[in-house]
Amino acid sequence: MVNNSQRLYNRDVAILKQYGKRYKLQLHRSLRNSGLEVKEKRRIKGEYVHEEKLEASIIRTRSKIYELAICNDWDFFVTLTLDKRKYDRMDLKRYRVNLAQFIRDYNKKYKINIKYLLIPEMHKDKAWHMHGFIMGLPLEHLKKNENGYLDWFAYRNKFGYISIDEIRNKEAASCYILKYITKNLENCVKELNDHMYYCSQGLKRAEVIKRGMLKERNVKWEFENEWVKIKWLKENENIEDFIY
Repeated sequence: MVNNSQRLYNRDVAILKQYGKRYKLQLHRSLRNSGLEVKEKRRIKGEYVHEEKLEASIIRTRSKIYELAICNDWDFFVTLTLDKRKYDRMDLKRYRVNLAQFIRDYNKKYKINIKYLLIPEMHKDKAWHMHGFIMGLPLEHLKKNENGYLDWFAYRNKFGYISIDEIRNKEAASCYILKYITKNLENCVKELNDHMYYCSQGLKRAEVIKRGMLKERNVKWEFENEWVKIKWLKENENIEDFIY
């Protein structure tokens, strides 16, 4: 007889995904079957509450951000700040909502399609700013500021200072942005009931190429924890040889 955990989960599932020009092999110790749900709860102080491990949450978030970063053709790395004369720098929710609306209005006005991937970060004084990527913002909409750097004056006039750098190495930039996903950020946004990152709709994501059981048992994994093993495949490796 098949028990409940066997019905809900598949064990040792290998998945091959394409991230732009790269391929990632993942071996999941346990993967829930699609369409089936399970409530994982523990008893704490007499009440049942849902609790995710902080480490697992951060790993999942970093994985999602890397996927969005590497699969899309970003133009610029940006740092966005708030001018305290224009906004409450402590109010992340209002900033996030107004920024999203500003970009939607700007797209409509100029008939363009700016997309973004942004991660909030808190200053030591509890004020918020954001780091991330944007694409679709025409170069002619940017001008040199008084310091000789590219500046998006439409953003500056509404919100505050903005730093813009062209992306020359997408792989390096995609890895660099992950440093902003920290335990401190997780704790801060959880208190606000907010998110660890914000992104536009319609961004490209990794494509599942193959799913099944692992063929090769002597894989040199680059990352392992109690949930998953990961290896990035080289371009000259036969990707079809790893899964059956």
